[in-house]
Amino acid sequence: MRSGARRVLLLVLSLTAAACGQRACGGLGGRPPAPLPEIQEGNQKFRVLDKGAYKAYYDSLGQLARILQDSNGDGRPDRIAHYYKNGKIVYLVELDLDHDGWIDRWEHYDDAGKLLKVGRWRLARGKADAWNVLGADGQAARVEYDDDADGRVDRADVIRAGEVVGVEIDADRDGRIDRWQAWEKGRLRREDLDTDADGKADRRISYDTRGRVSGAAPVTP
Repeated sequence: MRSGARRVLLLVLSLTAAACGQRACGGLGGRPPAPLPEIQEGNQKFRVLDKGAYKAYYDSLGQLARILQDSNGDGRPDRIAHYYKNGKIVYLVELDLDHDGWIDRWEHYDDAGKLLKVGRWRLARGKADAWNVLGADGQAARVEYDDDADGRVDRADVIRAGEVVGVEIDADRDGRIDRWQAWEKGRLRREDLDTDADGKADRRISYDTRGRVSGAAPVTP
């Protein structure tokens, strides 16, 4: 798909979702418009409003839970919007941008509707393992990675003005960062280590401009 056509498609999807969210897909105040067919998913029950191009799922309280959209009519959703408990604000949007039946973009929003981070997959198709976390300017402030597919962040690049200035690493995979690297113009300049697993750096290694170790010393509070 050409970039112009893709932009138009995404704009149409965005406007459709916004309109659907505001009128609760035919209902008022996030409630279903009338008694609807009920389905069971695990231990949860949903009422489903099926309009062909989209399906709206309502929870047991009648609040809008999610909307599935099929923009190209292939019978598979390519946009899934998940709603906060109030049924009015989206907290997660899953997108299948290339229409291959697999989600490849995850957009996370706060309760004010602001985009917080965007996920993508690298290792296993359909499972997010890298996330761009956005700063106040809407640009990536850090990029987080789950390198062993356990659902936890193992590494993160800290970004300033489009350049990596720091790297945080969970070396022992216990869910806590224990290595903090400082980078300047693509070169590692120092690394702080947590050697006693208390969550705080206690040792610092310094590097010269050629990347060689130039010193090591305890980190003082």
